[in-house]
Amino acid sequence: MTKTNTSATSKATETKAQDAGTIITEAVENLRENIANPEAAREFVAEQAANAQAHAEQVHQSASAMNAEAEKATVSLMGSYASFTRTLIDMTTANVSHAFATVEKAAAARSLPDVMQIQADYVRDSAKANYDRIREAADAARETVTQANASVQQTAAKAWSTSNKAA
Repeated sequence: MTKTNTSATSKATETKAQDAGTIITEAVENLRENIANPEAAREFVAEQAANAQAHAEQVHQSASAMNAEAEKATVSLMGSYASFTRTLIDMTTANVSHAFATVEKAAAARSLPDVMQIQADYVRDSAKANYDRIREAADAARETVTQANASVQQTAAKAWSTSNKAA
């Protein structure tokens, strides 16, 4: 008797569970059919996605332009550095040549006052030549740095204004 009763209860429970599942499934399907994305919402999402894509492209272009300007500035600075070191090498070579020429003159001098005059001339000429060379190298380096800085600032300002317009 208990088995028959349990079996009947079990079948009734299964039927109720199936009925509840059917009711829930039907309710969800009805809800899905009744809830639709409004046309305006779909258009808004599509428009925002297009705007975000356009903004990303503008940011990419601005960043690429800034990178190109930074590359130009770096190349310019490295060129200036190479020129400066070349000037130092040329200055050293000129100083060594001048020193050897002075030694030859001093060796040919006949008196101590002549040697002292040759030495004084050497110091004066060497100091003047080195001052002029260093001043020229410093002016060239300053001009290069100023140009590179102006270029980078101008590009950064353009990129900033472009990114602000996109936003």
